[in-house]
Amino acid sequence: MSLDPSVFARSCLEMPITENACRMAVFALADGPAKPALGEMMKTILTYIAAPLGLLLIIAGVFWWRTLTWTGELTSLRPHFDGVCETLEGMPGPEDMVIDHTSGQVFISSHDRRHKDSFGAIWTIATPGGAPQKMNLAGYTAALFSPHGIDLWTSKDGTRRLFVVEHGDWSQSRVVIFRIEGDTLVFETAVSDPLIRRPNDVAAVGKNAFYVTNSLAAPYGSSKEFTEVLFRKKGGNVVYFEGQKAAIAADGITYANGVARSNDGQTIYVGSSGDQAVLFYSRAPKTGALTLKNKIYLQTGVDNIDVDKDGVLWVAGHPKLLTFSKHAKDPAVRSPSQILRLDPVKKSIQEVYLSKGDPLSASSIGAFYDNTLYIGGVFDPRILRCTLPLAKRDKT
Repeated sequence: MSLDPSVFARSCLEMPITENACRMAVFALADGPAKPALGEMMKTILTYIAAPLGLLLIIAGVFWWRTLTWTGELTSLRPHFDGVCETLEGMPGPEDMVIDHTSGQVFISSHDRRHKDSFGAIWTIATPGGAPQKMNLAGYTAALFSPHGIDLWTSKDGTRRLFVVEHGDWSQSRVVIFRIEGDTLVFETAVSDPLIRRPNDVAAVGKNAFYVTNSLAAPYGSSKEFTEVLFRKKGGNVVYFEGQKAAIAADGITYANGVARSNDGQTIYVGSSGDQAVLFYSRAPKTGALTLKNKIYLQTGVDNIDVDKDGVLWVAGHPKLLTFSKHAKDPAVRSPSQILRLDPVKKSIQEVYLSKGDPLSASSIGAFYDNTLYIGGVFDPRILRCTLPLAKRDKT
């Protein structure tokens, strides 16, 4: 038998107790029958919450799985190299190299990028098989020297100039042009422009003319850097400087990285780390305008590009981009190194070198000359000088 709360309420008011006590008694009585209704209401609320929450978890899971996939973190690596390598120590962060194909002289951009207030250097290996030597700087008066991408230009009169992406204290990056005189780099000029906002690499096409890549749209140190990379936004571009003014030559690039010119000067190659591809642009020599004509996917985080004397591209890559990001913060985390050989005529791709990060982590450049492959990385204080077997040499 159950008591109707409304009947009890009328009777309660006639009892010699306070009104508050009566109300508490009524509520207590009503609590029992209301529980099933409350349970149904909670179940309905949880249903409404669970559906979008479950969908959100599914979307997040798919996004994370796709991120792990395109960054290479789910890819199994099989290290290999058919040649023999020696390590050349003492050059922190040898991120880029360029070779004079006439003499075989190697120029190396070196900077300790984990300590950005350090003073960087340009090193050289003057003769094949020689030891690295630090070059002198003449006429350079800035407090810091933070070199990044580099390129070489030789004029018709034989004068050689080294073009250097230079970050200084990272508040205003620029391209510095040096004249090469023996073991000395003589400062000639520095090019700063609002369009050169966060340069990565440079390709010289004249005495004072060059193309330079801006990797991202986000400023250095901005919170937008991470999201731009993670979501592969197309904020990178290529800027052309013809000696007087700068102009955007190509844009909409997902993390524009290395840039190089073909030996005939008709093609500009750009590495897209985000798209994991090399972009081929035809170049109009008179205006510097670029037109995309091909895109070759390499399934690796493309970094710098070297063009050898035969026009073959040697492409450095980061097979595991999230591991590379961890390595940037902690040298104990080793990041794989990879060098690919891309023949633009035969349209062939060959993986020449692959390691899991030892003896060199995070390869950023592979430069080839006379059967020798030089490999540099973003952070480690060394380069590799590797000799390819004769069979490999004949293929090149």
